[in-house]
Amino acid sequence: MRIIFVLPHIVVGGVDRVTLRLVSELQKRGHQCFFALRRSCGGLLNEAQKLCPVYELAKEGLHHFVPNLAKLINSLKATHIITAFADIGFLTYLSILCSRKKIIWIHGVHGAHNLITAKPTLIGHIRFKLDKFLSKIVYAKCKKIIAVSNGVKIDILEKFNCPENKVVTIYNPVLDPTQFILKSQPEKKLNANIPIIVAMGRLTRVKGFDILIKAMKIIPQPWMLYIWGEGEEKEHLQNLIKECKLEENIFLKGNTNQPFKVLREADIFVLSSRSEGLPTVLIEALCCQCKIVATNCPHGPAEILEDGLWGYLVENQNPKALAKGIIEIMKKEPVSAELIFNRSQIFTVKTATDKWEDILNEK
Repeated sequence: MRIIFVLPHIVVGGVDRVTLRLVSELQKRGHQCFFALRRSCGGLLNEAQKLCPVYELAKEGLHHFVPNLAKLINSLKATHIITAFADIGFLTYLSILCSRKKIIWIHGVHGAHNLITAKPTLIGHIRFKLDKFLSKIVYAKCKKIIAVSNGVKIDILEKFNCPENKVVTIYNPVLDPTQFILKSQPEKKLNANIPIIVAMGRLTRVKGFDILIKAMKIIPQPWMLYIWGEGEEKEHLQNLIKECKLEENIFLKGNTNQPFKVLREADIFVLSSRSEGLPTVLIEALCCQCKIVATNCPHGPAEILEDGLWGYLVENQNPKALAKGIIEIMKKEPVSAELIFNRSQIFTVKTATDKWEDILNEK
């Protein structure tokens, strides 16, 4: 198979990281993969270029996207095309029409179509409406829709007129055997009595770090919170930390290319998102046997944690509920590392790629 993966860019985000893992595994199995990016930029670009050829579609402007992708489909003699995000999916649909080539198109959906994800502004609401409009076209025209969780699948079936057998759940390819390392006895460290709390993700409204900061203001000291990631909300979050007078306790650490190292050094991992699809970092935290507190947002956390069996689930968008969950989990003994480790193994690269191959092989 000759497969083109179409993305806006290749940044240090969950969608991009799991796509790289899928591409890597497909190539090991003998398939030829290519990246077609709206813009060749992002923190994972070098890693992508080491894996397979990367093509830039719209360096001179978005109007070049469709003709350039159409040419690429023909020149590469692509058999399959895989997209994510509604706008990219729509432009890809136009490109397939222009190419006049019969190709199998599969679209991945990584999040819910929920107004909660929109910025609370007029432009935010317009973008949400546009995304929903484009999604309707994409879902109607592609061959298969891959939902990253059962919650996302149900969301698609409830909001769009899709045949049930067209929407398939495949958990993201997150983990490989090298990452399954049981925690040994914790090393002695300075300030060992101070809990290290970690959060990780793009600094955007949907990730709810503002909710987390407000929650931490309620929690008695001592503790330290490290928030890893970059994004448009950075200045707002820095100002909020100052407003809460927590500059000595909460630190914005920027991006990391070693999430497993960061998580293995943490005592507690907190997911404060307003909305998710299947949060990669929550699976990684599970694999690293962190004590976990997560908002019960749509969708993914309840599915990963089996309704709270492997961590605390708290009310969404509620700083007091989040603070209470963190305080309670500080007092709790960790769940058996071996049991929590075994749970995380359903999210392996091999399991996901086997299911992707089944879909790709369908005629």
